[in-house]
Amino acid sequence: MHKIAIILMFLGTLLVSCQTRIVPEGPWVKKIDSEELSRLVINFSTKMKIEKHLELEDSWAAYDDNISKICLRYSSQRLLTVYDARLILVELVEDFLYRLNNHTILSFELNQYPFTALNLDVKIDFQSYYGRFVDEQYVGLVWLQAGCSHFYAFDRKDPSLISIDWSHDRFEPYFKSRELALLKRQADIPYIEQRDNPNPPKSPSTYTYDRYFSPAL
Repeated sequence: MHKIAIILMFLGTLLVSCQTRIVPEGPWVKKIDSEELSRLVINFSTKMKIEKHLELEDSWAAYDDNISKICLRYSSQRLLTVYDARLILVELVEDFLYRLNNHTILSFELNQYPFTALNLDVKIDFQSYYGRFVDEQYVGLVWLQAGCSHFYAFDRKDPSLISIDWSHDRFEPYFKSRELALLKRQADIPYIEQRDNPNPPKSPSTYTYDRYFSPAL
């Protein structure tokens, strides 16, 4: 009886392994326009390369019936402080969200509208030789994840280091990053314009905020 049971088990294994795999038949439904999404990412990243010196390394999207998350991976040889790295992150995120939410096709394929920073996963890996081998206090990695901005110094990028100063990183909610970046950009505008136009014609100050004017009668 023991031998018969073994033979039956062996035959059963053969019969199971020989069963054809059932593959569901179409018609297949294209749920998102992946070509348009790729076009958007590539065109946007070309602008980022020219204006911000960011090189697109990889990108992908998570979706079921609609797009729920988009991941972007960039690298750069720039050497930045936290203030400048925050500004680049915010400008990248806000520009991409504007293009995505106003896209004539993709805006209808989003899991939620409008898409926000919570739906993005953006990482910028800074790879400057100076930052890696000379001064490791510059920002080596920026990562927007789950609505939070993370900034890591170059010495935090190498997990093999034992004596790491754990103060060389910071994280903050993205809305705070956006607020600080906009304030920095407003503070920089007068000096950038003065640098580009050192002898402007005399005229009333153009930097007075609207809230300082009396309402129109």
